[in-house]
Amino acid sequence: MIDPITIGAAFAVAKGAVAGIKQALELGHEIKDCYQDLQSFFHSQAEIEKAAKAVEVAKAQPKSEDPKQAAEQESVLSQAFTIVMARKQAKEAEIQLRDLFAMKGELGLYQELCQERDRLSGEQDESNREAIRKARLAKDRAARKKQEQEELLMTAGIFVFLGIGGIIIFVAIYFRG
Repeated sequence: MIDPITIGAAFAVAKGAVAGIKQALELGHEIKDCYQDLQSFFHSQAEIEKAAKAVEVAKAQPKSEDPKQAAEQESVLSQAFTIVMARKQAKEAEIQLRDLFAMKGELGLYQELCQERDRLSGEQDESNREAIRKARLAKDRAARKKQEQEELLMTAGIFVFLGIGGIIIFVAIYFRG
């Protein structure tokens, strides 16, 4: 389950890291001196992305029959708005960070950091994609099963209706004559 406090804390750390880097650069430090803040920023951003992907996996899951699991799913989905907003604000903070790198002439370093983050994130994304794919398959199977049950009930209802109608017609013809 996703903890909203963790998401809020991750966003606060990301925002604080950008502010710390900005302040350090204004004081004349180099970007390489801001290693801890950069590490904090990218780690926090990864936490927010991880939460967003967990929501995507939860959305793809079929609704659980178990009340406890269903409540857990609803809790995750209800936090989606908070996660989307934190993700948006983290992207804005990343733009500020990119601008700071550009002002210092270190845009290449920024791009290298982002490539490394994307590489690491891509490895996690592969497992997330597999989890989402499996969840969607389960959801599709559940929907197909439900549709088959409805069709079976409808077919049974038609046969019962026709049977009763046939009996009524038979009785009417038999007793008429």
